[in-house]
Formats: sequence, C-alpha cells, structure tokens
Amino acid sequence: MSDPEFPDPDSAHPVAPGCERCPALAEARECIAWGNGPLDADIVAVGEAPGAGTPEAEQWQGGNWTGMAYTARHSGRIVRELFADAGHDAVFYTNAVKCFPPDGEGSNREPRQSELENCFEHLEAELESVDPAVVVTTGKHATHVMFDAASRELEGFLDSVLEPVPCEPLGVTILPVLHPAYQHMWLSRLGYDYEEYAAELGRLLEEYC
Repeated sequence: MSDPEFPDPDSAHPVAPGCERCPALAEARECIAWGNGPLDADIVAVGEAPGAGTPEAEQWQGGNWTGMAYTARHSGRIVRELFADAGHDAVFYTNAVKCFPPDGEGSNREPRQSELENCFEHLEAELESVDPAVVVTTGKHATHVMFDAASRELEGFLDSVLEPVPCEPLGVTILPVLHPAYQHMWLSRLGYDYEEYAAELGRLLEEYC
C-alpha cells in the first residue's frame, strides 16, 4: 500500500481550542486531534479516539501529536487509502473523542461514556459545519456513538458493516466500515477481498452522497 498524501495542517478545524471538559484527558494529551479535511465534503469519517501516537515518525505521528484526526502511521494511512481506493478523496476525518485516552501504560483505552458524552457536542458542531450526506463510522465504538444518536441498537457490529442506516436527528446516513486495525482480519469473514470491499464502499458512497 502506498502512502496517501499527508493532510495539510491548515485543513484542521478546531471547534473548541484548549477544551478541558475531561480533565484526565486534557492532562494526558499532547494535542487535541481535531477534525480535518474539506468543509464542503459529502463524507465524514468518524473514528473512536486518537491513540498514543508515534512521535518519532517523520509525518504520520498520530492525532495526539499532529492535532489532526487519522494521521497515525497505521490506522490513518489505512483509512485514507481505503477512501482513495473507493474513489472518494474529499473526506473530512474526525473522532468521537478528540483526545488520547491513556490506559496508564502508554497505550490507549476505550473512551469512557462520560468522555463520549462530553465530546459529542464537538462532533455535532463538526457535522453541522460540514453538513455531509454520509457519516462513515470506522469500527464498533464509533458506530455505537452514531447509532445512539440515531436511537438505534447495534446488535452485531459485523452485520452492520456496509449496511446504510438513516440518522434523522443529524440528517445523515450512517455507513459502518471495519476498524482499520482489524480490516485485514475480518474482510474474509465478510466475504470480500480488499478490492471488492473498496469497490462496494465506493458504490454505496455514490448512491447516498
């Protein structure tokens, strides 16, 4: 996989610079990983939260260091390459929680419910600003957040992948995809190879955008 283009730092759009709604996250983070990309995008990609990152990397250090969502050397590149291969480069990238949630051992944990609730207002502000047609959720936890907004139960994540769901309160269609860390593991379980998966994502984005 070739590297996608690293996003322009000027494409980051802070909603609440210096936010300290979650004191533990504010203390642990290096940067708030804000959404980034074109504000007229028809597609918003929503992940869970930034990881600890890789500060020694040349560019792809991760949102905790770059201040931009989906700029990690693994997940960031995988997701951006997936959209490129699906034929959609104009995507706004963000997370449900903007700050790295530490596990106390240098890695990251799942965000707490209170953190998701504290940050949801920022996500809503981003969606209002961009006004996308489709929100692509990357992984189970990001999908939970958006399904909650749609007042919909998430009964089985794998069954929801590439299955569009309307979210009337936010005026978008939710389209779950695999978390980038598990994409290579679960594609065959879904009956796709990578090319078929990217093509189906592209087809659905064309249909709903």
